[in-house]
Amino acid sequence: MQTQTSYLRLLAAGSNARGQLAIGSDDDSHTFKQCRFVNCMEGTLPPNALGILQLATGANHTLALLEFGDGRRGLWGCGDGRRGQLGPEYMGQLTEFTPISTQLYKNYASQGYTCCLIAAAWETSYLVLKSPSRPDVIISMGSNDFGALGVGTKQAMATSAVVSFDPPHSHCRVLLLQDLVMSYFMCEPFSIMNIRSVGWGLARHGQLGDSKVVNYDRPYIISLDVSSDQVQTCSLGRMTAFGSNKKGQLHGMDSLGRVRQVGCTWNGTYLLKDDDENMLLSTGSNARGQLGRESQVEDNGVTIGPVEFTLSLDGRLPSLRSFACGSEHVMAVISPSGSSDMEVWGWGWNEHGNLGLDHTDDVTKPIQIWPATLERHELDGQITRIWAGNGTSWILLQI
Repeated sequence: MQTQTSYLRLLAAGSNARGQLAIGSDDDSHTFKQCRFVNCMEGTLPPNALGILQLATGANHTLALLEFGDGRRGLWGCGDGRRGQLGPEYMGQLTEFTPISTQLYKNYASQGYTCCLIAAAWETSYLVLKSPSRPDVIISMGSNDFGALGVGTKQAMATSAVVSFDPPHSHCRVLLLQDLVMSYFMCEPFSIMNIRSVGWGLARHGQLGDSKVVNYDRPYIISLDVSSDQVQTCSLGRMTAFGSNKKGQLHGMDSLGRVRQVGCTWNGTYLLKDDDENMLLSTGSNARGQLGRESQVEDNGVTIGPVEFTLSLDGRLPSLRSFACGSEHVMAVISPSGSSDMEVWGWGWNEHGNLGLDHTDDVTKPIQIWPATLERHELDGQITRIWAGNGTSWILLQI
C-alpha cells in the first residue's frame, strides 16, 4: 500500500490592502484562507519545502523564510514593495508569495552565506546571513524613515545595504533579530557575558534605552549591565523593560522573576513565567480586549494579570503550547487538559477580521478560532506554527 505524503498549507486572515496575505487579491479576509505561492499548486508550499522557519510582517508586506529538503533556504515575500522592502526587483504589489532576492544577497550567497534570520519593520526588511567561518551579515532594504535601514540618513530607499558594526563588534554572531529593529549579538570570545543588545531606528519613547535621542540611524549599543543586576539578563531567564509606559505596558516587570517567553503588541506586554507554563500574563491597554480578561485597575494603572482562558471539562486550565502577538491581537496554541489535540485561540482587536471569525467585532476574551466551527470552511490538519502581524493572523497546517 502506498503511503500518503503529508504536506504543509499556510492560512491567513485579516488586513490585506496591499496583498500581504498572499491569497491572490487585495481584499481583507475575515476567515482563514489558503496562501498562494507563485507557480505552485493553490494552497501548497513550493515543492520540496520542509517548512517555514520564520514569517515576518511589516505594515503591508510579509516575508517568509522557507527550508527545503536539499538544505537550501529561500526568502519569499508578498504585499507592498513600493518602498523597496521586497527588494528593487519588486517595486509594486505582490498578491502571492514570490521568491525575493537582491544582487547584494546573491553576492553573499555565492560566497557560502545562507539566510538564517529575517525581520520586518513598518516598511523595511532585514536579513541575517550566516557563514560557518565568517562574521554574520545583516542586510536591510526598504524605507529609511527614522534611520530604519541602520546605515545613516543618506542611504536611498530601494537599495539594499549592509548594516555595519564598529569595532570591536564587527566580528559577531547575531542570535536574534526582532521586528522592532533590534538585534542581539555575541562577540568573540563567545560567552553569556559577551551578549550585547543593539538597536536602531525610532527611539523617542526610550525604546532603545535613552529617551533623549529621537532616533538612531546606525547601530547603537543598548547599555545593560548583566553582571551587577540580576533582573536584567534576558539570556538567563530574567528581563528588563524600557520604552513607553503610557498604557501600563511595563507595569510589574521588575517583580516577575524568571520569564521564559515575552511578547508585545503596540500597547501591551505578554509573558510566560518559568514556574507556571499554562498561565499567560498580560498588562497594558485593554481598549480592544487585547488583555484577554477584565481590566483590573490600580491607582498607577492596569495591573498585570492572567489571560482568562476557558477551563477544560475537568476544571483545569488548558495546556499552553505557544503564543504570538500582533499589533493589538493575540493568538495562542492550546491543548485542552488531558488531551493532545491542538487548537488556536485568539482575542483582541479584530477590525480587519484578523481573528478569522467571519466578523470584525473585537473579542475581549480568548475564543477558539481554529479548527473553525462547522459554519465556516476548514481544513483538517495538525497545527504546526502560528504567527500574528499588523492586523493579520497566520496558521501553518500539516495535512
